Amino acid sequence: MERYENWFVCLDLSNMDDILVGYSNFLTTELKPKKITFLHVIKSQKVAKEMIDLFPEIKNQEDVESAIRKELKEKIDSFFTNKKVETELLIKNGRPTDVIIETVKELKPDLTLMGKKSGYIGRGVIPRRIMKYIPSSILFVPETSRYQLKKVIVPVDFSDQSAKAVQIARELAEDKGGAVTAQHIYNYPPRFFPYIVPEEEDEKKMDDYLKGKRDEFIEKHSIPDEVEFVFSLNTEGSKMDQLYDQIVHDQADMIVAASKSDKKITSIMREDFTDQMAYYRFGVPLLIIKDKEKHQKFLKSLFGK
Repeated sequence: MERYENWFVCLDLSNMDDILVGYSNFLTTELKPKKITFLHVIKSQKVAKEMIDLFPEIKNQEDVESAIRKELKEKIDSFFTNKKVETELLIKNGRPTDVIIETVKELKPDLTLMGKKSGYIGRGVIPRRIMKYIPSSILFVPETSRYQLKKVIVPVDFSDQSAKAVQIARELAEDKGGAVTAQHIYNYPPRFFPYIVPEEEDEKKMDDYLKGKRDEFIEKHSIPDEVEFVFSLNTEGSKMDQLYDQIVHDQADMIVAASKSDKKITSIMREDFTDQMAYYRFGVPLLIIKDKEKHQKFLKSLFGK
């Protein structure tokens, strides 16, 4: 299993905190971290002033931080008091995205956990900077997350990175007797759609081609027979819809996807398939696997930090 020993969890004083802390607790049974650092960012002085105005017992900024710390510490302790994992709570001030990125630079976590809101108050939009500028693997946790890993789906493009995602998905699921589906979403060449429907011969050629790619992938990376492969034709709309349909079909509990490391500066500007997944509301946790060292070197080459 990938050594996810140092975790970083972002809290925001919403109902999502219960879900994040609870899911972190559940996941410790699978990944065995040594330390989990929780962070809450007080967005502005205006927020602190509003709290002082609302609660007479709060007199100043220090009281605000103390009240927030007490509430979050009680929540964390309710899940982790008897756990063999060290926990720490940080309270900082500033713009959340900037503070998160800077704290990640300091802590160098292996795994970052963030809430992904859809039903609770708040936009729940994941800033692109979080995806691009955090070198650790990232787990996005929605409010509909279940404390189980009976079925895990991995989008694959037959690359080395997606093979690693399959491996991690298997290790997450197998302890609980769970299963893994590797889904390859494909399109026919542009000449076919939307005006020409592929003939039976064309479909057979495509089917044979995909099976050949699958067999090469299985042999190269020693993928076990237990992993089920599914081919999904995308004829219209987004590939995300095909992935969502598979999640519903399998009643999946998690998606595991690989983020590709790209040495080109243009990779910061564009969004690939994995990046786009962070914006889609799948309703299940999304684990995006990153090569931490390679991504850190890439960011250093761009910014010299």
